Amino acid sequence: MVNAVLHWLETLDPFTVHLVNFLLLTLEGIGLPGVPYEASMLALGLMVKGQTTTLWEAVLFGTLGNTLGNLIGYYIGPRGLRLIPKKTQQRLGLIQIQNMLEKHGPWMAVISRWFGPLRTLFILYARTAGLKPLPYLACSFLGALSWTAVWQIGMWLGGVAFIEVWHRYQSYGLIGLAVLSVPGYFIYRAVHSARSEVASAEKAKSLSEQE
Repeated sequence: MVNAVLHWLETLDPFTVHLVNFLLLTLEGIGLPGVPYEASMLALGLMVKGQTTTLWEAVLFGTLGNTLGNLIGYYIGPRGLRLIPKKTQQRLGLIQIQNMLEKHGPWMAVISRWFGPLRTLFILYARTAGLKPLPYLACSFLGALSWTAVWQIGMWLGGVAFIEVWHRYQSYGLIGLAVLSVPGYFIYRAVHSARSEVASAEKAKSLSEQE
């Protein structure tokens, strides 16, 4: 299976994979949650191992995409911020963002890059807080560069390590998977049966209460 995936990656156009990663990191850079950028970064890491692309290209294009997303978030921020209820803003840390902005200014783009909820709120709030576009853009680039480099290098090294372990121990892994699948199947059946019984009991209780 792993060999099939590696062979499939070798058939892909590196430019297309870079483009997909660029778009995903652009969306992530806006502050959208749940963007599956890990998949494209892992694919690029494995392609670096296969020498169909280079690490510096993966980091550079990813950084540019993430920075572009930050800039888009900066300009749509005031409108986006209005969509988040005040109580939710406070819970996510708006007061903390305001205090840190007073202390660190545009460098918050670097600091917040490593803290999920704070970062999204900072991107949406930066323009309202009065940060100028150029300082914000420069610091966003530095933050995106550091974050993308760490993630991409991690995906590259992690992917290489996994492949080396897989090639060495794949027979043991397949045997272990086959052994674990048997109790796993019965556990799944037991859980599914228990959930069905609970649902039936709740439905019967609901019907009796209506009567």
